[in-house]
Amino acid sequence: MIADCGWQLRAGGMGRPFALDYGAVLAVAEARGADKALIADVLPIVERAVIANLAGEGEGDGE
Repeated sequence: MIADCGWQLRAGGMGRPFALDYGAVLAVAEARGADKALIADVLPIVERAVIANLAGEGEGDGE
């Protein structure tokens, strides 16, 4: 469910994503019958990972 929502993003003034759209993610969770309380608990962690990956922080050779 989370993987399918990885592109539900909020963009800033320069068009760069800075956050997940929690409303959209929770709407998808509700439509799929997912545990919305659990999704809400993990969203901040997932959000950091998604935004970091899009920003390129997860890339490189470890330097």
